[in-house]
Amino acid sequence: MQAVTFPLEVNDVPSPPLADEAPQEAPEATAAPPIPLPQEPSPGQATWTSALLSVDPVFSARREALRFVTGLGLAAVYGLALGARDGRFSFLSHAVGVPAALLVAFGVGIPALFIVLALLDAPVVPSTVAAAAARATASAGLVLAGLAPAAALFVVTSEQRGAAALAAGAGLAIGGAFGLGNVVSDLYRSLEASRWTIRILSNVVFGVFGLFAVVVTLRVWGSLLPLLGGGQ
Repeated sequence: MQAVTFPLEVNDVPSPPLADEAPQEAPEATAAPPIPLPQEPSPGQATWTSALLSVDPVFSARREALRFVTGLGLAAVYGLALGARDGRFSFLSHAVGVPAALLVAFGVGIPALFIVLALLDAPVVPSTVAAAAARATASAGLVLAGLAPAAALFVVTSEQRGAAALAAGAGLAIGGAFGLGNVVSDLYRSLEASRWTIRILSNVVFGVFGLFAVVVTLRVWGSLLPLLGGGQ
């Protein structure tokens, strides 16, 4: 029996590696994936603070309610800082008392302000007033929360209780001023196209509302905050 042979084609012969080509090594497996570097927010990306205080073109009741509650929660942080001097139940009383004044001044006072402006035929709508109240509470709460560490340091380290009360009152005044300023600026922006007589009368109304807000906040804080003599 004769052996059957097949012709060897050129393509079947493996070509030797070239001298210039280096052998490819398999990639080594790393023990842990690389840690991603933190990315800075782009100029068009909104931060949490800007989203909390931004003026939105489209009104959303859910968003404004969340903004209002967030402002009250941030104000409670300042109350906790004031309660650090006495401790125990003082934490609770101050955490409730600080946002309570904002709730009365902005949550109750601003709707009354809207009624007065409507009687003057001012071009304001309920959605604008609700958004102004939410932004005012959020801005005041944000400022108070930022002042909370300094307030805690002052009220704890002050030897005299009067000095601690003075430091606490200064922070409350700063936070309330920011909130009141936001209310006036937001509502006055809607009056730019109105008659000059309406603008003048509205300025008088804003002044009366500012006086009311100062009096009612001082009254609530003086009644509920033990550091300011409340509850005694």
